[in-house]
Amino acid sequence: MKIIDMTKGNPIKLLIQFSIPILIGNLFQQIYTLVDRIIVGRFVGDTAFSAIGATNALSMTFMSMCMGAAIGTGVVVSQYFGAKNEKGTAASIANGTYTCILITIIMTVIAMVSTKPILLLLNTPQSLLPDALTYMYIFMGGLIAVSAYFTPFSILRALGDSKTPLIFLVLCSLLNIVLDLLFVVVFKTGVAGAAFATVLSEAIAAVLCVIYAFVKVPQFKQAFVYRKIDRGLINKTLKVSIPTGLQYALIYVSSIILQRIVNGFGEDVIGAFTATTQIELLVQQIFSALGSAMVTYTGQNIGAGKHNRISDGVVAAMKISAVISAVLLAVFWLFGKPIMSIFVANQNIISIAATGIRITSLFLIALGGVQILRYMLNGAGDSVYALINGVVEVIARVAFAISLTAIPFIGMWGIWLTTGLTWTVTAVFALLRYRHGTWRNKKLV
Repeated sequence: MKIIDMTKGNPIKLLIQFSIPILIGNLFQQIYTLVDRIIVGRFVGDTAFSAIGATNALSMTFMSMCMGAAIGTGVVVSQYFGAKNEKGTAASIANGTYTCILITIIMTVIAMVSTKPILLLLNTPQSLLPDALTYMYIFMGGLIAVSAYFTPFSILRALGDSKTPLIFLVLCSLLNIVLDLLFVVVFKTGVAGAAFATVLSEAIAAVLCVIYAFVKVPQFKQAFVYRKIDRGLINKTLKVSIPTGLQYALIYVSSIILQRIVNGFGEDVIGAFTATTQIELLVQQIFSALGSAMVTYTGQNIGAGKHNRISDGVVAAMKISAVISAVLLAVFWLFGKPIMSIFVANQNIISIAATGIRITSLFLIALGGVQILRYMLNGAGDSVYALINGVVEVIARVAFAISLTAIPFIGMWGIWLTTGLTWTVTAVFALLRYRHGTWRNKKLV
């Protein structure tokens, strides 16, 4: 395992070097999600495809607290690592893991109890409800596997290792595709098979990654030595985990509200929105990779007390993001229809989705800014920002969705305008928070 010390060296080179394995891993993760959707759409049908799409925001809402716990653990670990505190690093790995397990159990129970009432509240079409419920119950029942999948990856990245998680992400992706084909195409198990394939592949990858980490990574071995429950470390982890998890939960809650509005436009628009959402999730992985690099970069440098170096990293990441946004804008405007046709054969869905992705591509520069600054501020331990940012995003998305779709000459296109304008508002807010400099005083260790 090669650990990268991000407290020294050229920021641009370090961020690119660290983010490329994360990007490749994220892309593989999204590719298997895309393949999952394509297999369902092609071999089960449009209704099943739209049913899974109707659960996207809800499933991510429940997962958000688990993701927040993993991120919070990584932030604490990276700051101890940057401060060269070996005992603190090891103990924070152990206690962060305890925190992740507890939060996951709580979210699993909540998800299993509330999924059906929420889907009904969201006005999910009756034709989609059976498949949507089946998918959610299986996926949420296996949430512990998803959490076990995210947590060791977050810790390894906090230690400066972005390459090892890539190996297990690729393994998980390939395994998921094979299991999808086996369960859905061969065994004809429909959306249930797709859900089982995802949970099982992530569980296997998680177990293998944990075994590898304990065998090869000294900090994981030491974590077993310093495994005693430490309330102080758990509190530090929760200080980042809860606001970060709530931030993402609020973001997805606003997406659920948007999904309800989408549902009101019928199955074709639901299918188109599902298709563009999958592509947007794929695109977000590029900016998310930069953001993930910024978490480690910021955590290690703030632990080492190098605040000016963090600002240099932000500038470097923004330059990279601007170039990527311009390239993607051209791709979506030129090849929107061919890209959307990989999901379904319905020409009306394809046409709507192609126009939708062209609209959101105009705002990709804002999306890049959101991801970079959000992750950077999380890495600094600025948990107050994380929560407020979630509130801002909810207000923006709900306000834009309700108002824009109500305008006759905008109508359903307000759905995609809402996405882009929400990115813009949250990017401006994140920039103002960064410029204010409060994050400089949020060091956790």
